Amino acid sequence: MKTVIIGNGIVALTIAFRLTQRGNPADEIVIVGGRQRPSSATLAAAAMLNSYAEIEAGSLDSELDRYRFELSRDATAAWRSFEEELSASVGGDSSRFGAQSAAGRVSRGTFIVNNTATDDLEDESFEAIVAALDHYQEPYQWVSPRDIPQYNPRQRTRALRAILIENEGWLNPRLTLEKLDFVLQQDVRVTVLDTEARRLLATDGRVSGAELDDGTIVDGDRFLLAAGATVSDILRASDLGLSVQRVFSGVGTSIEIKSPEFALTACIRTPNRGLACGVYSAPYPGAPGEDQDHVLIGASNFISPDRVTRPRLSAVDNLLRNVIDQINSNYYRAELVRVNVGLRPSSQDTYPMLGQTEIPNFFIATGTKRDGFHLSPLISTILADIMDGKAVDPRFSALRPDRPLIRALSRQQAIDKAVRHTINAAYQHGFAPPDGRLDDQIAKLHRDNFERLHDQVGAHDWGIPPEMLDMYRYGHAVA
Repeated sequence: MKTVIIGNGIVALTIAFRLTQRGNPADEIVIVGGRQRPSSATLAAAAMLNSYAEIEAGSLDSELDRYRFELSRDATAAWRSFEEELSASVGGDSSRFGAQSAAGRVSRGTFIVNNTATDDLEDESFEAIVAALDHYQEPYQWVSPRDIPQYNPRQRTRALRAILIENEGWLNPRLTLEKLDFVLQQDVRVTVLDTEARRLLATDGRVSGAELDDGTIVDGDRFLLAAGATVSDILRASDLGLSVQRVFSGVGTSIEIKSPEFALTACIRTPNRGLACGVYSAPYPGAPGEDQDHVLIGASNFISPDRVTRPRLSAVDNLLRNVIDQINSNYYRAELVRVNVGLRPSSQDTYPMLGQTEIPNFFIATGTKRDGFHLSPLISTILADIMDGKAVDPRFSALRPDRPLIRALSRQQAIDKAVRHTINAAYQHGFAPPDGRLDDQIAKLHRDNFERLHDQVGAHDWGIPPEMLDMYRYGHAVA
């Protein structure tokens, strides 16, 4: 069996790893992806293994959303055993990958702070996190914000309450990716091609080959397209006869800093806010001989129809200002190490696109947004099962890649959510309404604008996902 995997991000590589672990000596795997990984979502990630910390008000209202949350919880639990399995495969070379290479070395602990930097939408999301923790009986502790190690915000944006989620942790995604690269390249069944795929070719109702940038054709028995935010570009160039929704780039900026005096021992973050993941700081230890006092701060987010390779100055400015104001005011003395840009694959309906297509030997794994790294141990197991023809949870079929668009929100729900998050985002960027009713007037202007947009695109009995408003507004998303 020859499997061709288009893509070399965390989802593609973990699936390849799973296939090698269960395959026979005659199997062959070809991985197609440029070694530099420009705009890789993984290389810009903090790799916080957060499930409960990502909950927002209303995010568990539907059955499908609760199932997606279940997948997220299961992925958090799977990371320790996955790291043990990966480290065992590295074997005697594990020391080159640092402290994280020790079996099971997934560090735990995420502090959620509820501060006053935005509006009361953040209070609602914080309370939704606590309610979910109580409902699912997940261990957590109420803590005084003053007792959080290395938490020293400016007084005007200090937290009034905080919790510690004990089992949600973090690890360095660059080291994890490096370990996967190392293990796969040592396997004689695996061929890694340092190039990109241009398009896929079909013969007699099956995918028969992948055409590379240099015109070379790679044939195979089955094909997995796991190329992140570039999936739609490859599908557009191919003639497969599939109806697959568009995947956009969720452009995220993160910043790595060096802070010897204020190195972290746990993640510190706010709830999600303004259609992004809020403000966070996460430990970012290096390999042996490298600094162990780095911190990753993030993260910005905007949806783009195009591939973005450079950070916006506004994103860098906001991140630096917010982390100093809301996490640790001493970071003004930190050293800048690196600014990252990652393209998170974001489907038009905002749900993951995972599984087999109508073409029996063709599979797709994308649309994971900012959860790709977190979900990868679980996704890799499920996708490997599907590719091998094994039965999986029937609920997973709701995420199949060539499904109709999921209309999860009513028109009213979508507009209400868009208004709340737009105003919340404005507060993050310095919005300070004067006395009077200007904030109410601005909210009404936004509501009227969103109502008109829904009318223009024909969204009368369904709602546009708020993060996709601009994609519909400018014609990049089609109803």
